Amino acid sequence: MKLVTRYVVREHVGPLLFALSALTSLLMLQYVARQLANLAGKGLPWSAIAKFFVLSLPFTVAMTMPMAVLVSTLFTFGRMAAEHEITAFKASGVRVRSLMAPVLVCALLLSLAMVAFNDQVLPRANHELRILQSDIAKTKPTLALRDQAMNAITDQFFLRVARSDASTNKLYDVVIYDLTKGLERKTIYADSGLIALSANGEDLLIRLFDGYSQEFVRGDAKRLQRSFFTDQTVKQSGITRGFESTRSDDFRSDREMTVCEMHRRYAADAFEFKRVRQEYIMYASRLVAPGTKTLRAPRDRPAQEGLARFYCVTLPSLFLPKRAAAQPPVPPIGTQPPVPPIGTQPPVPPISDTVGTPAVVPPVTDSARDSATTIVPPPISLPAPVEANVDSMSVFRGAMNAAEAQLGPSREGLDSLTVEIHKKFALSFACLVFVLFGPPIALRFPRGGVGVTIGVSIGVFGLYYVCLMGGEALADKGIVVPSIAMWIANAIFTTAGVILLWRVESTTDTSRGGGIRDWWADRGARRALAVQMKAEQAARTAAPAVGA
Repeated sequence: MKLVTRYVVREHVGPLLFALSALTSLLMLQYVARQLANLAGKGLPWSAIAKFFVLSLPFTVAMTMPMAVLVSTLFTFGRMAAEHEITAFKASGVRVRSLMAPVLVCALLLSLAMVAFNDQVLPRANHELRILQSDIAKTKPTLALRDQAMNAITDQFFLRVARSDASTNKLYDVVIYDLTKGLERKTIYADSGLIALSANGEDLLIRLFDGYSQEFVRGDAKRLQRSFFTDQTVKQSGITRGFESTRSDDFRSDREMTVCEMHRRYAADAFEFKRVRQEYIMYASRLVAPGTKTLRAPRDRPAQEGLARFYCVTLPSLFLPKRAAAQPPVPPIGTQPPVPPIGTQPPVPPISDTVGTPAVVPPVTDSARDSATTIVPPPISLPAPVEANVDSMSVFRGAMNAAEAQLGPSREGLDSLTVEIHKKFALSFACLVFVLFGPPIALRFPRGGVGVTIGVSIGVFGLYYVCLMGGEALADKGIVVPSIAMWIANAIFTTAGVILLWRVESTTDTSRGGGIRDWWADRGARRALAVQMKAEQAARTAAPAVGA
């Protein structure tokens, strides 16, 4: 079996590398084509362009690796079935599941490697890519003027020249349209002019000779003011700016954080969500009609995300050495304060508010009691007594609306973090899922060739990403639980793969048939045979009745 294991694994390596490189190149070309408008004409250094492509690779690899695994399994098992190698293995007593065992082990190792890749490499690359895209967007290239054309210096400042001399920066027959003041738009006409950059290299200076300007005064279309000049300078700030790399940027979105970073942020946001939700329930319960037994409130969220806690807390505690907690220093003997005898302790003063009346302590609910065991609340200063003429119901309604407005963004943030955590793992273990799904399809159509491989791969992966993206959208809106939304695609394809594999193993023939055309022809023949048998059965049933 060692020889068979090495053979099967070696047959998968070549198609996997080829599929990964081809799919990554195709997606990179598509991504570059979309970003070409932001890169072209910026005067960027080659180092920035090369960095842009390198930082775009991790996201592309994370998307194409599961598809490359599916293509490699379809191609390899399809070729082995077409060349009757599967038939020879079955004749030797080697089952299909035995041939798939080494591939499944390698797919599991690859999935674990993709988990580390998606957790460590991908967030850092996304963070650096976002900073680089922001720097590229801020870059403004050197101005290039065209004769007899409208040159958009900015989105509100336009320049038109009849002729220009690049050697002397001289302009002839100049027209400027200045819309920076809104309705008080200005138009400047000049016989000639000189264009140059200021000393800082960012501001544009246009010196005009022998002309006039006209503008609408205070936006009134009936009042036109005209001013003549012999020498005038027009300045536009921030016209050109070279590429500058940002040194540091501490802000990170959910796609730029590791799983443990998202776990820590989730724990902090979940505590705040529970506090605001409890306030909403408290104020809403005071506004409902008497006798109401149910109260609608947003669904509660767990204090910690289970998968992230297992990955960041449970697993490290199993493999890393445990650290002993630091003990507080013990004072030397004889320095401890004397303990007063029983019965002589000073009485505890009663709790009171700011005006001296005894404070009423509200009953502690189960959720509040659980949070009080871990979080010490800050001291609360009670407000001054409310005047009798103030409508307390309006106060409660305003507080409830404020809590409800705060619950929406808090809930969206928690669900977004949960979705991103589960998506990292679900997309990584898709490599293992497609190894289960690919071989049964390849064995069902052994002579399908490259067409079946490409067609099935595109169809399966398209359906997988539709389920993944659709689940993400539903989870972000709070309609579906994020853990279910992100893993439903893996569950569906795993179930389908196991069923197809069981059907392949349960057959007694040594070859499953040809391509899709043969399968469709067989299906049509079986339908025709079923119709013919049904007609014969109906004729035999009607024959005795005719004789009688």
